[in-house]
Amino acid sequence: MPDILLISDQEKRIKALKRRIESWRVFLVALYSVLIWTEPWYPAPIIGTISTIFILYWYWDPPVITSLSLFFMLASLIDYIVPRIATSISHPQQWTAAKEKTFEIICESIVKTQDNICKQIAYLMDLKEKQPKMYFLSLFSFCTLLAWTGYTVNNRIICLILVMLIALYPGVKHNGVFKQILSVFLNRVTDGIRSYTEKNSVKSN
Repeated sequence: MPDILLISDQEKRIKALKRRIESWRVFLVALYSVLIWTEPWYPAPIIGTISTIFILYWYWDPPVITSLSLFFMLASLIDYIVPRIATSISHPQQWTAAKEKTFEIICESIVKTQDNICKQIAYLMDLKEKQPKMYFLSLFSFCTLLAWTGYTVNNRIICLILVMLIALYPGVKHNGVFKQILSVFLNRVTDGIRSYTEKNSVKSN
């Protein structure tokens, strides 16, 4: 019964999210196709765009307050312009069932990501209450490692790597890149073991 209620609540949240971001649906569907690499050359513009932004930021090197101000200004500008442009260039007749399905997948992914974040926070709060020593040691160790990494490695490089990984993750997951790499690795290991075994058997004969 709780699982049914949870699924029902999730479906309601997905429908509410669809209504809330409906003006963004054309842009989100187009962005989603890029992020999951529906074309094999899509990783190149993703990496190129992110690298260009970080190079420009490194070259300009604005103060923190200026950076935050420009970020929120740009976010506000995008939030104002993009839905209007998407509405003007997209007609209702062009919105197909396939696009609607993709939009629903996007909303479902957003809701599930929110749920996963809430679960992790709830887990940490539960750990803090039941095992405070473990909570303290884990948090202290993580913060120490993070501080050491930030002190020894250039912070812009760390941010570039993190943003790049986040942007490439949907495509990597959707196309099973990890599985392909693991499969190639296991095949190489298997071939190496087989060749080594064959050599030993020949020598023994």
